[in-house]
Amino acid sequence: MTRFTGKVALVTGAGSGIGAATVARLADEGATVVAAARRRGGQALPGAAETIGLDVTDEAGWATAIGGIEARWQRLDVLVNNAGIRESGRCEETTLAQWRRLIDTNLTGVFLGCRASIPLMRRGGGGAIVNVGSITGIRGTEAMVAYSASKSGVTALTASLALDHAGDNIRVNAIAPAAIRTRMVDSMLEQAADRALATARLLAKHPIGRVGTPDEAAGVIAFLASADAGFMTGLTIPVDGGRSIR
Repeated sequence: MTRFTGKVALVTGAGSGIGAATVARLADEGATVVAAARRRGGQALPGAAETIGLDVTDEAGWATAIGGIEARWQRLDVLVNNAGIRESGRCEETTLAQWRRLIDTNLTGVFLGCRASIPLMRRGGGGAIVNVGSITGIRGTEAMVAYSASKSGVTALTASLALDHAGDNIRVNAIAPAAIRTRMVDSMLEQAADRALATARLLAKHPIGRVGTPDEAAGVIAFLASADAGFMTGLTIPVDGGRSIR
């Protein structure tokens, strides 16, 4: 497919997992992809036309990133706000520093990315934004107070942005993944007292009986960013192996 031929896309959190898979998917479909990763180590990422360092919580960093895209390509058609972190904890166990760290990265980072990108998209005639939320932002999850709050905010932000910018021909949607085979999920299982039991419990939450792959999440992101989803905006789509229907 060549759904993104002539399009310029920016993907955050592109160093691994869903971000890296999305860079590869969009590039395979013809996009010029700018891959942003906080720890890029000076190395180019597969499929990316350009790899940049970006801390999504840094307002000035966003201005530099978007300014560079405008200077080089004069347009931005797709923004994928994928960068995020995961930390667990019940309310009484969650420190204020932990709360702020999760909100700053997972929610404020999305806000800053959209605010920086929308003017360039508007000047180019429109575009598509896809935010990466989480199933924990839709359904309650034990011991995930700050993370769930940050991802629920992404869902609400997505809907509000869609209303505000429909007239600019900018569509804004989100995905809500459940467990995806990424470094984040692997780390969670490694920290469990009994990895085998933790894995079994995780799989049992998904009617499909397995966790998802980064490529599966990237496929839905690519769909939402493409003209195939041209009549869709303001939605958060679960990519969750059926977890949300339980």
